[in-house]
Amino acid sequence: MSVTRLAQIYNPLVFEEAEQEKQIQLNAFIQSGIMTVDPRLTAMASTGGNIGELSFYKPLGNSEPNYSNDNPAENSTTENIDSDKMIYRLASQNKSWSVMDLARELALADPVEPITSSIAGYWATANERRLIQSTVGILNSNVANNSSDMVVSVATDGSGAITANELISSDLIIDAKQTSGDHQFDYAAIALHSVVYSRLQKAQLIDDIRDADNNTMFQVFGNLRVIVDDSLPAVVGSNRVTYTSILFGTGGVVSGFGRTSVPSELDRKPSAGNGGGQLEIYSRRADIIHPLGFKFNSAAVDDQSATLAELATAANWTRVWDRKNVPMAFIQTNG
Repeated sequence: MSVTRLAQIYNPLVFEEAEQEKQIQLNAFIQSGIMTVDPRLTAMASTGGNIGELSFYKPLGNSEPNYSNDNPAENSTTENIDSDKMIYRLASQNKSWSVMDLARELALADPVEPITSSIAGYWATANERRLIQSTVGILNSNVANNSSDMVVSVATDGSGAITANELISSDLIIDAKQTSGDHQFDYAAIALHSVVYSRLQKAQLIDDIRDADNNTMFQVFGNLRVIVDDSLPAVVGSNRVTYTSILFGTGGVVSGFGRTSVPSELDRKPSAGNGGGQLEIYSRRADIIHPLGFKFNSAAVDDQSATLAELATAANWTRVWDRKNVPMAFIQTNG
């Protein structure tokens, strides 16, 4: 059977559009409604520049209203509607694969869809990791600057046996919601490491349900959609592992997936393989992923785009919303 050559089927526009659509479908945080694709950010990501601003108006507050009377000399005092801004940083990313990496897909009758799916799967996972590392940076900033008011932690590094009080439970999830006060009903999903997820599953606290169209099956804890991702923090101590679970509100993270000047291209290296030659495909992206309620300071960023380690750095994040308005909370347990 003849094998399709990548150069024969490669069309830059087809590859880019298919890969972009597929990576959105494969991103668990987008599919759960936690992360929304904002057309404004997509436009901003396509125009160049690494840093941008998202303006917002602060909530009007809960001060007591004025009481009307019939005294014409008594005037009300107007309150200002304050505004502020969130600052995001664009990530310019790229990755390349050789034809050998894609050999299995090229052997199929119609290789375009599986190749774009493979590349899209890589970018979906990469952007999920960027979101998770951003939340780690927010967690670290919250501990350092906001008295851990978004965190419920029962994890220890004790040498003895782990107790039930140090493990994930329904009560802990409720306590984490309570850090948002009367905004606790805004939470819609929980992201768990597979170890923590398995404990809830063994306790028969995870249910399988279908979407409204009776097509897609997904899992919930109570009314929270469950996302399982082992790139969530699992910090190994001297005696124990501390796992971090994260509660999210619907639309609590905004994103934009911009178009680079050359989103993808092929490159042939005749000298590779001792003269046998090697064909490679390059994929490039311009992505913005930003949790609402924060600005990214870029206080500790060495290059044009923040690395995963820099996203997790406390100094790079500042909360600009009141605690109640931030749809995010953290739970730290030993399992």
